[in-house]
Amino acid sequence: MTGLSRVTVSLPTRLLEAVDEKLVNGEETRSAVVRRLLEGALRDAQEREDVEQYIRSYTECPQTEEEFGWSSYVALKHFAEEPWE
Repeated sequence: MTGLSRVTVSLPTRLLEAVDEKLVNGEETRSAVVRRLLEGALRDAQEREDVEQYIRSYTECPQTEEEFGWSSYVALKHFAEEPWE
């Protein structure tokens, strides 16, 4: 991993003990656990932003009746071709 920065963070002792007990193991160091958790938080934040953008875009430009009819037609045609038994 390139471009590493060292960060000092103050945490309540109980929180750090819980992290060590529940999350740190022989395969993952404390630093790796913190890195993984931060990366997960960033992914979650990006996903929330993406969903909010999708909702804004759909609200500003909703599906038209023509588009809805076309997608319904294609779905029904596809379902009719599937063996249901």
